[in-house]
Amino acid sequence: MNGSLKIGEVSGIPIKLHFTLIVIIALITWSIGANLEGFANWLGIEVVISPGLQSYALGAIMASGLFFSVFIHEMAHSIIAQRMGIKVEEISLWILGGIANIGEIPKDPDSEIRMSVAGPLASLGIGVVSLGIGLISPPTPSLVLVYLGVLNFILAGFNLIPAFPMDGGRILRALFAKREDYVSATQKAATIGKGFAILIAIVGFFYNFFLVIIGIFIYLGTGQEAFRTSQEAEGERIETLLKKVEAKKVMSKPVETVPPDLTVREFLENAMEIQHTGFPVVENEEVIGIITLEDTKKIDEERIDQTQIKEVMEKNVMYFGPEDTLDKIWKKMGEEDVGRFPIISRDGELVGMITRSDIMRAFKRLTELDSLREKI
Repeated sequence: MNGSLKIGEVSGIPIKLHFTLIVIIALITWSIGANLEGFANWLGIEVVISPGLQSYALGAIMASGLFFSVFIHEMAHSIIAQRMGIKVEEISLWILGGIANIGEIPKDPDSEIRMSVAGPLASLGIGVVSLGIGLISPPTPSLVLVYLGVLNFILAGFNLIPAFPMDGGRILRALFAKREDYVSATQKAATIGKGFAILIAIVGFFYNFFLVIIGIFIYLGTGQEAFRTSQEAEGERIETLLKKVEAKKVMSKPVETVPPDLTVREFLENAMEIQHTGFPVVENEEVIGIITLEDTKKIDEERIDQTQIKEVMEKNVMYFGPEDTLDKIWKKMGEEDVGRFPIISRDGELVGMITRSDIMRAFKRLTELDSLREKI
């Protein structure tokens, strides 16, 4: 998340604080400090609180305690995810609480339920412990601990609202996924979640504007989760189809190559004539680089007659073998943001080139064949 500062790691997970956390802690400190005496009276705790510094100091302690509780909540999710072999990229604390950036959501409903309930259970645990200790503590510590206990109960309850991105939305999706496919379960849970988001916003409009903001956040988060899930499903479908085809079936051959001592101008003239945008650079029958039209843009026009392509080519050549499947190649193209790879046989011979366009054409044919099979 942009604007975040890493403060350390726990269990190999980077912990980051977003600058908006300062704003929300200040607001919560002010809100608690201004209403602390009323809350103490409501709980029946007899405590003398001096207005001003003492009340706001206690408010700051409670606000910090709340966000520490949020951190524990997110750590509970993350630890369960790690036990399932899922990578957790980071935990960020920000204005609306905490986010555990988990690499992938388990498609198994029971696993998703276990991971989702871990956070609320952790919050309930903190709430019970805080409340228990608070009830036997002196008045001032009692007030702080009981307040934190109540806040953790609220945190657990809020996260169990059946709407994304809250845990309750994920639990609801997992329950639906026990009876139907993952995408349909997500869409159904998202529809219910949007209904809750609208309801929260309506209530907030009459009672507390902060609830309107939360409602909007939930509505947007729900839509984002539904979109992400449909995109993942489409990605899995693409991967399944591309796994069926080896590179040798769709690669371009024979391969147009260029020597390393060609000038940039000569290369550009050749590229325009052949109408290709990228070429392997070959010396002594060995691929030593890849040159594209994009690489030549680094050179000023007055230098294109003196500069050889070996000076601007990409020297770290990644390649695949003829038997490698298209899903691996497509994935690597996305990771490296490149549009082509040479295909080199086991004995080191350059036997073809494969581009994004080659794979997209193959995918189109596979999709058409797949549709025909469904009709038969």
